[in-house]
Amino acid sequence: MERKDEAKKTIWQMMKFAIVGVLNTLVDFAVFQTLNLVFGWVYLAQVLGYSFGVINSYLWNSNWTFREQRTRSIREMSMFLLVNLASLGVSLGMIWLCREVLGITNEWAATWMPAFLAGFVKGDTVAKLIATAVAIVVNYIGNRLFVFNKKQDSAAETEFVQAEE
Repeated sequence: MERKDEAKKTIWQMMKFAIVGVLNTLVDFAVFQTLNLVFGWVYLAQVLGYSFGVINSYLWNSNWTFREQRTRSIREMSMFLLVNLASLGVSLGMIWLCREVLGITNEWAATWMPAFLAGFVKGDTVAKLIATAVAIVVNYIGNRLFVFNKKQDSAAETEFVQAEE
Protein backbone atom coordinates (compact mmCIF):
# COMPACT_ATOMS: atom_id res chain seq x y z
CA MET A 1 0.00 0.00 0.00
CA GLU A 2 2.83 2.38 0.88
CA ARG A 3 4.40 1.85 -2.55
CA LYS A 4 1.13 2.80 -4.25
CA ASP A 5 0.89 6.00 -2.23
CA GLU A 6 4.48 6.87 -3.06
CA ALA A 7 3.83 6.23 -6.76
CA LYS A 8 0.74 8.47 -6.66
CA LYS A 9 2.75 11.22 -4.93
CA THR A 10 5.48 10.95 -7.56
CA ILE A 11 2.99 11.11 -10.43
CA TRP A 12 1.25 14.13 -8.88
CA GLN A 13 4.64 15.78 -8.34
CA MET A 14 5.57 15.17 -11.97
CA MET A 15 2.22 16.68 -13.04
CA LYS A 16 2.84 19.77 -10.90
CA PHE A 17 6.35 20.00 -12.35
CA ALA A 18 4.83 19.84 -15.84
CA ILE A 19 2.31 22.60 -15.04
CA VAL A 20 5.08 24.81 -13.68
CA GLY A 21 7.12 23.90 -16.75
CA VAL A 22 4.36 25.19 -19.01
CA LEU A 23 4.34 28.49 -17.10
CA ASN A 24 8.15 28.68 -17.27
CA THR A 25 8.06 27.91 -20.96
CA LEU A 26 5.51 30.65 -21.62
CA VAL A 27 7.68 33.18 -19.78
CA ASP A 28 10.83 31.89 -21.51
CA PHE A 29 9.24 31.90 -24.98
CA ALA A 30 7.73 35.36 -24.57
CA VAL A 31 11.12 36.87 -23.76
CA PHE A 32 12.93 34.71 -26.37
CA GLN A 33 10.50 35.51 -29.19
CA THR A 34 10.45 39.22 -28.41
CA LEU A 35 14.24 39.57 -28.36
CA ASN A 36 14.83 37.20 -31.27
CA LEU A 37 12.14 38.64 -33.56
CA VAL A 38 12.89 42.28 -32.76
CA PHE A 39 16.70 42.15 -32.52
CA GLY A 40 17.72 38.76 -33.94
CA TRP A 41 19.65 37.87 -30.78
CA VAL A 42 19.18 34.11 -30.77
CA TYR A 43 21.66 33.05 -28.09
CA LEU A 44 21.27 36.14 -25.90
CA ALA A 45 17.49 35.78 -26.26
CA GLN A 46 17.85 32.18 -25.06
CA VAL A 47 19.94 33.16 -22.03
CA LEU A 48 17.59 35.97 -20.99
CA GLY A 49 14.39 34.06 -21.69
CA TYR A 50 15.69 31.03 -19.84
CA SER A 51 16.77 33.22 -16.91
CA PHE A 52 13.29 34.69 -16.50
CA GLY A 53 11.86 31.17 -16.74
CA VAL A 54 14.27 29.98 -14.03
CA ILE A 55 13.15 32.68 -11.62
CA ASN A 56 9.54 31.66 -12.22
CA SER A 57 10.55 28.01 -11.85
CA TYR A 58 12.24 28.43 -8.50
CA LEU A 59 9.34 30.36 -7.03
CA TRP A 60 6.71 27.83 -8.15
CA ASN A 61 8.70 24.63 -7.69
CA SER A 62 10.03 25.48 -4.25
CA ASN A 63 6.62 26.68 -3.00
CA TRP A 64 4.38 24.12 -4.70
CA THR A 65 5.94 21.19 -6.59
CA PHE A 66 8.71 20.29 -4.14
CA ARG A 67 7.34 22.08 -1.05
CA GLU A 68 7.67 18.97 1.16
CA GLN A 69 11.26 18.37 0.09
CA ARG A 70 12.55 21.95 0.05
CA THR A 71 14.92 23.17 2.71
CA ARG A 72 15.60 26.76 1.57
CA SER A 73 19.24 26.16 2.38
CA ILE A 74 22.29 27.61 0.67
CA ARG A 75 22.96 24.11 -0.64
CA GLU A 76 19.48 23.87 -2.17
CA MET A 77 19.72 27.28 -3.84
CA SER A 78 23.25 26.55 -5.10
CA MET A 79 22.21 23.20 -6.49
CA PHE A 80 19.15 24.79 -8.13
CA LEU A 81 21.43 27.31 -9.81
CA LEU A 82 23.87 24.60 -10.94
CA VAL A 83 21.10 22.37 -12.32
CA ASN A 84 19.64 25.30 -14.21
CA LEU A 85 23.02 26.38 -15.56
CA ALA A 86 23.49 22.80 -16.80
CA SER A 87 20.02 22.90 -18.39
CA LEU A 88 20.79 26.27 -19.97
CA GLY A 89 24.02 24.84 -21.37
CA VAL A 90 22.13 21.86 -22.77
CA SER A 91 19.53 24.14 -24.35
CA LEU A 92 22.16 26.42 -25.90
CA GLY A 93 23.99 23.36 -27.20
CA MET A 94 20.78 21.98 -28.68
CA ILE A 95 19.96 25.30 -30.37
CA TRP A 96 23.45 25.36 -31.85
CA LEU A 97 23.14 21.71 -32.95
CA CYS A 98 19.75 22.36 -34.54
CA ARG A 99 20.93 25.47 -36.38
CA GLU A 100 24.47 24.53 -37.34
CA VAL A 101 24.38 20.76 -37.75
CA LEU A 102 20.77 19.85 -38.53
CA GLY A 103 20.16 22.97 -40.65
CA ILE A 104 17.06 24.19 -38.85
CA THR A 105 17.13 27.78 -40.05
CA ASN A 106 14.61 30.50 -40.77
CA GLU A 107 14.92 29.69 -44.47
CA TRP A 108 14.24 26.00 -43.79
CA ALA A 109 11.15 26.82 -41.73
CA ALA A 110 9.85 29.19 -44.44
CA THR A 111 9.69 26.28 -46.90
CA TRP A 112 6.96 24.49 -44.96
CA MET A 113 5.54 26.97 -42.46
CA PRO A 114 1.93 28.06 -43.09
CA ALA A 115 1.76 31.69 -44.15
CA PHE A 116 -0.23 32.80 -41.09
CA LEU A 117 2.57 31.53 -38.78
CA ALA A 118 5.56 32.52 -40.91
CA GLY A 119 6.00 35.93 -39.28
CA PHE A 120 6.08 34.45 -35.77
CA VAL A 121 7.45 30.89 -36.01
CA LYS A 122 10.95 30.83 -37.44
CA GLY A 123 13.64 28.17 -37.61
CA ASP A 124 15.03 29.51 -34.35
CA THR A 125 11.63 28.94 -32.76
CA VAL A 126 11.65 25.30 -33.92
CA ALA A 127 15.21 24.89 -32.59
CA LYS A 128 14.10 26.45 -29.30
CA LEU A 129 11.19 23.99 -29.04
CA ILE A 130 13.52 21.03 -29.51
CA ALA A 131 16.05 22.46 -27.05
CA THR A 132 13.31 23.09 -24.50
CA ALA A 133 12.11 19.48 -24.64
CA VAL A 134 15.61 18.16 -23.96
CA ALA A 135 16.31 20.73 -21.24
CA ILE A 136 13.06 19.84 -19.42
CA VAL A 137 14.24 16.25 -18.97
CA VAL A 138 17.65 17.37 -17.68
CA ASN A 139 16.01 19.90 -15.39
CA TYR A 140 13.50 17.50 -13.83
CA ILE A 141 16.13 14.86 -13.15
CA GLY A 142 18.49 17.44 -11.67
CA ASN A 143 15.82 19.01 -9.47
CA ARG A 144 14.52 15.64 -8.27
CA LEU A 145 17.93 14.11 -7.56
CA PHE A 146 20.05 17.05 -6.46
CA VAL A 147 18.01 20.09 -5.47
CA PHE A 148 14.82 19.07 -3.72
CA ASN A 149 16.05 15.83 -2.20
CA LYS A 150 15.28 15.95 1.51
CA LYS A 151 16.74 12.46 2.08
CA GLN A 152 20.10 13.56 0.69
CA ASP A 153 20.13 16.65 2.95
CA SER A 154 19.21 14.52 5.99
CA ALA A 155 21.98 12.03 5.21
CA ALA A 156 24.52 14.85 4.84
CA GLU A 157 23.45 16.37 8.17
CA THR A 158 23.70 12.96 9.88
CA GLU A 159 27.20 12.44 8.47
CA PHE A 160 28.21 15.92 9.69
CA VAL A 161 26.87 15.30 13.21
CA GLN A 162 28.57 11.90 13.39
CA ALA A 163 31.84 13.41 12.22
CA GLU A 164 31.74 15.99 15.03
CA GLU A 165 31.23 13.33 17.74
